[in-house]
Amino acid sequence: MLKTNHDGGGVVLVPDKQEFLTNKKQFKRAVKRLCEHLGRNHYSLFREWHYKDIEPRVFAEELLKVADSGGMEIEGEYKAPEDYKAHVFGEGEETYMQVDTDRFTNHTRTMFDNKWERQPFELCYPAPESTPPKPTNADTMFAIAKEIGKDFDAIRVDMYNTDNANIGGGGKIIIGELTFTHGGGIEKFTPSEWDEKFAKAWRVRKTN
Repeated sequence: MLKTNHDGGGVVLVPDKQEFLTNKKQFKRAVKRLCEHLGRNHYSLFREWHYKDIEPRVFAEELLKVADSGGMEIEGEYKAPEDYKAHVFGEGEETYMQVDTDRFTNHTRTMFDNKWERQPFELCYPAPESTPPKPTNADTMFAIAKEIGKDFDAIRVDMYNTDNANIGGGGKIIIGELTFTHGGGIEKFTPSEWDEKFAKAWRVRKTN
């Protein structure tokens, strides 16, 4: 897949590189989309200062493919793997794991604490009726997020977990990105008291 480094949504899926390079219509459409995103300054949306001076670039990364319930790779359309996003505060004493499922179809979001106990709130997207199972290497994901987050007051560590049966790759944990301002700071908590709980967990450290 191709994507831009300085904003969100600037993604072009390339399941077949040879077809992509020889199909003029597909290639032209991809270039148009990427150029549109290269011309944007993500800072102007929500004033997230860390986006302000990024030099726009296009880069390529591995396209993770998901299998359906029958164990066969889905053909003709892309199904996003489950996205694990760890909200880490301070030294990691308070960490919540957000699990996004079916992001491009029927997007649901489940919130867990660091013991993988489902939390009674929603964050922007509805929670599914069934609870996503705990990955066998969930503790490793939490440990990685805690290690990355220890030098920051608050950070979101996004990961993909190839240990799940639905994703090929041999049990790797892949870090997707690090985010300092989740959802631009505007995503809604339901019920609202969880907004305050997250705010209290964010303790700004004093610096000399």
